[in-house]
Amino acid sequence: MKIGVIGDIHEDIVALKAAMSLLESAGCTEVVCLGDIVGFKVNTYRYLDTRNAHECVAVVRGNCSKAVIGNNDLFQIRKLPAHTTVFDFPDNWYELDFHERKALGGNGVFLYEDVQLNALLTRGDKAWLESLPDTLIGDYEGLRILFSHFVYPDLHGLMTYFPKRAEEFREHLAFIERHGCTLGISGHFHFEGLSRVHEEDIRRQGFGNYIYTRELQYWYGPCVARGPFDNGCLIIDTTESTVEAVRLPVEALHAHHG
Repeated sequence: MKIGVIGDIHEDIVALKAAMSLLESAGCTEVVCLGDIVGFKVNTYRYLDTRNAHECVAVVRGNCSKAVIGNNDLFQIRKLPAHTTVFDFPDNWYELDFHERKALGGNGVFLYEDVQLNALLTRGDKAWLESLPDTLIGDYEGLRILFSHFVYPDLHGLMTYFPKRAEEFREHLAFIERHGCTLGISGHFHFEGLSRVHEEDIRRQGFGNYIYTRELQYWYGPCVARGPFDNGCLIIDTTESTVEAVRLPVEALHAHHG
């Protein structure tokens, strides 16, 4: 079977529709969303005239069999993470003003409203985002995958630090294994292609098609949103044991925009 994996949409309905069309054409029978469906940063993205949080939520709800919540989704609905060991959020976190939260979190916690517009969501959109879990497990012909927005212990991507070395991902590899999975996949990095992390090394690879084994590992791939990085999605073929990082075609984006 073929599984499509998308994430980091950031209200880019044009790119999201192009991604869904690509995955349908590729024969994906299931699509998983890795979060950050909403959240538009004015200093990062340039599609202000087409951003549409409400429609992005509708497309994900209608086409994705699974979805997890991301850091930007949490902020837009003012929800605290269910659990975190990286920062002790006070219960009244969202009642504090920006400068109070800045004093508490310093430069280590994303605060958002200095660069982010409010997502234009209905009550139903917010309720659905509220219902999204922190992690999900999928079992595909014996391949058990743990999906999350980011890596343990910062599963939602609330902190500003990004791991860089293989040893920094060992806690997440152990988290994947504790949940009976051999593979974990997240978004949040907005990587141009596919990175595959094993206990001792990281294989940072560009867009392309790669064979995978069923040893313990973690992957992160591209974002859907059009921004400073080339955008795309992942296609996992469990029959062929391949994963493809697919760049979204520029012509498709222009066609949807028109």
